Amino acid sequence: MRGTRWTALFWVCGLALVGCDDAADDGGTAARTGDARAPSQAIDPDAAPPVLGDAAAPADRGVAPPADGAAPVDAAPQPECVDDEVCGPGRVCHDDRCIEGTRCEADRGCPAGRICVADICLADPRSTGGLIAEPDVLVFSFSEAGETSIRGARAENRGDDTVVITAIEAAPAAFQVLDAPALPLRLVPGQGVDITVQYTADDAIDDVGALSLRTDRAAAEPVQVRLTSQHKVVGGQDPCLLVAPNRLDFGGVTRGDTATRTFELVSCGEVPVRINAIRRGVSFFGALPDTYQLQQPPAFPLDLAPGQRHTITVAYSPRRAGIEGGFWDVHSTDPTNPQQRVDVSALATPPPLDQVGLHVRLNWDTDLTDVDLHLVGPGGQMWTCAGDCYFSNPNPNWSDPMDFRDDPFLDVDDVDGFGPENINLEAPAPGTYRVVVHYWADHSGDVPESTVELLEFGNVIASYGPVRTSRVDDVWEVVDIQYPGPVLTPLGVNAVNQGRGALCGGF
Repeated sequence: MRGTRWTALFWVCGLALVGCDDAADDGGTAARTGDARAPSQAIDPDAAPPVLGDAAAPADRGVAPPADGAAPVDAAPQPECVDDEVCGPGRVCHDDRCIEGTRCEADRGCPAGRICVADICLADPRSTGGLIAEPDVLVFSFSEAGETSIRGARAENRGDDTVVITAIEAAPAAFQVLDAPALPLRLVPGQGVDITVQYTADDAIDDVGALSLRTDRAAAEPVQVRLTSQHKVVGGQDPCLLVAPNRLDFGGVTRGDTATRTFELVSCGEVPVRINAIRRGVSFFGALPDTYQLQQPPAFPLDLAPGQRHTITVAYSPRRAGIEGGFWDVHSTDPTNPQQRVDVSALATPPPLDQVGLHVRLNWDTDLTDVDLHLVGPGGQMWTCAGDCYFSNPNPNWSDPMDFRDDPFLDVDDVDGFGPENINLEAPAPGTYRVVVHYWADHSGDVPESTVELLEFGNVIASYGPVRTSRVDDVWEVVDIQYPGPVLTPLGVNAVNQGRGALCGGF
C-alpha cells in the first residue's frame, strides 16, 4: 500500500535526517504536493542518524544570478552554521546546515506526537496513528501590536490506515487557524492537507502556544506544532531586519503563465544591516522548486542603512498543475533573526481544455481505492522516469527539451476514490503514446471499475471501459495513440496483475 511504502522512507528521511534525493530512481526533488510514495526500506528508527545530505543542488542553494549576468553569489555549498544561535528561532544546526526543529533530550521537551532523535524533536507517526505535522515549530515575528504574520504547516497521514482528523485548534487566541478544512477530514495513507496559522500581536510580549490536531483514534496522541512569536525591537543598537510579508500566496496560476509577488527587506535598527543571501529553503519535504525565481535580484551582500527598504520580486512559472510551494531563506546580520523565512505557495492550474491537444481522464466507481493513470511516451516503458508520466513522475521532459508544450503533466492524483485523474499533453510530438491504468491501493474500498476518456481540444474523441481491476497491482493497458493523427488502437478490456516498478520521487 502507498502508506506502507512511504512510512519506511519517512523514517529514513525524517527521523534519520537524511536528504532523500538519492532515494529516487531518476526523478526531481519533491516539493510536496498531494502524495509522496516511495519504495519500502528497512530502518531502525532508534538507530543513530546518518549525516544529513544536501537536499538541494549547489545552484539551488545559491541565490539567483544578478541582473548583470554575473555568477550567482554564494552559489557553492558552504557551511551555514556552527551552532543553533546562528540559525535563529525555530531552527537547529545539524551537519553545518540550519534545519527547522527544536532541541530535546531523551524525549523531554518534545511536544505530543514527536520523538527525540539525535537531540532533535521529529514527528513520530507510530504514536499518533499515522498523522504527522511539519514543521514542529512555527515562529512568528512582528514589530508593533496589531500587526499580523502568517505561517503554514502541513499535516500528512504517514501510517498504513485511513486517519480522520476531528479537530484543528490553535491556542491562545492570538493564534488563529485560517481557512480551516471542513471537519471531519479523512486522509488515506500518503494524503495530506495544508494548514495556515495567523498571529496577531496584542502587545510587545512574546506569545507561546500550540496548533493541535486530534483524530478519531482515542488512544492516539494529538499531533502538535509549537507556535511562538518573537517581538522585534525596532530601532535597537544591533542590526535589525524586517521581512514583510513573510508569506506570498500566488493563488491560481495557469501552466505556461508567470505570476509575481513581492516582499520587502527593511532595515529597522539604528545601525546598517547586511543581507548576505537569499537561498531556497530546504525542509524534510524537499527544496523550493526552481519554478520559483527571484526577478533581478540585487548583488549580495546587500547593505541597508537604517530605515532603508529594498523590494524583492518573486516569480512563479508552473510547469505542471497542482499545489506547489516551499520557502525562501533570507540570511542577514540581524543577531536575533539571522535566517528569516518567506513562505510561498501556489495552485498551478491546467490550461483550458480547448487549448490541450490530448487530455486523458480516468474515473472509477469506488471510494477508498487508489487507481492511477499512466501515459507512456514514444519508445518509453512503464515505471521509467524518462518514459512514464504518472503520480511519481508528473511532468517528464519529452521531445524538445526547450518546449514545455510537448511535455505531459498530471494535474490531479486522486488517492482516495472516484477520480478523476487527468494527464494533459498540449502539443503531442510525433510518435505512439500508450494509456495504462494501474490499481495502486485498496483502502478498504470495494473492487473498482475504471473508465478512460480521451479529449482533443475539449472534445471527447473516445471512451473505454468500464474495466474491473480485482486485485492491487492489476494493470489495464487501454489504448495506443499515434501522432500525427490521432490514430487510436484499443488494447483490450482485461486487466493483468503485474509487479510495480521503482518510483521516481517527483510527487
